[in-house]
Amino acid sequence: MSKKDLLIITGAGQGIGKNIALNVHDKYDLLLISKSNNCKKVALRIKKISNNSARKIKYLKIDLGKKFNEKLIFKNSNVKMYEKIHLILCAAVVDSKKKSYLNEEKWKEIFNINFFSNIKIINIFLKFYTKSRAQNKIIIFSGGGATNSFKEFPIYSATKTALIRTVENYSEIFSKSKLSIFAVAPGAIKTNMLKKVLKSAKVGTKSKMFEVTKFINQCLKINTSTFNGKLIHIKDNIRKIFKNKNTNYLKLRRFK
Repeated sequence: MSKKDLLIITGAGQGIGKNIALNVHDKYDLLLISKSNNCKKVALRIKKISNNSARKIKYLKIDLGKKFNEKLIFKNSNVKMYEKIHLILCAAVVDSKKKSYLNEEKWKEIFNINFFSNIKIINIFLKFYTKSRAQNKIIIFSGGGATNSFKEFPIYSATKTALIRTVENYSEIFSKSKLSIFAVAPGAIKTNMLKKVLKSAKVGTKSKMFEVTKFINQCLKINTSTFNGKLIHIKDNIRKIFKNKNTNYLKLRRFK
């Protein structure tokens, strides 16, 4: 029996993560992670609507802002069953109060959720990725303030910028493997997070949720090695990305 593919989605209880989980092809087994029991509700809903009775759908309630058991994620992934394990890392929070940057504990809390939890989850599977002969994909969601300043939410902005640079570095460190790792800018999507942001700040390009899920499904279908180390907006011209030979294209750089 041929091995299947597994998608691990964080932030799967609401917003972008939830909608991706509900709309990916039902050939994928799923491991949904969220800080609340919403991941269970999403899993049950997917089981109800899925046409694939053999599909495995698991969920884990994990608070990524606190110390969590990485072995639990690895155990529930059953890596020996799969040819490919793709990570879609959506979980994130924004600064909770004005001048939260004055509170060192807030920096730690938001970095734990937005940055360190992603690194921990990626590192769980690096041994699998370096040995795999298939193209595994790590898709990390970026956000506002990663490429421009975002004074209303400076901690959130810093975490997302750190993630993008880590994507660049990991793409080079593991360039000899078939691992494809890149960041995705979804634009301003109608979510609970956006409601909070709009109370304090203006946003740039707006997108629809279906555009995000369509883009992710497309990424799962195609060879994304050209995307490695890049920050890609869901509305970017993919053909242009494939054709551009500049190694610094869609990366964080200082231009004179």
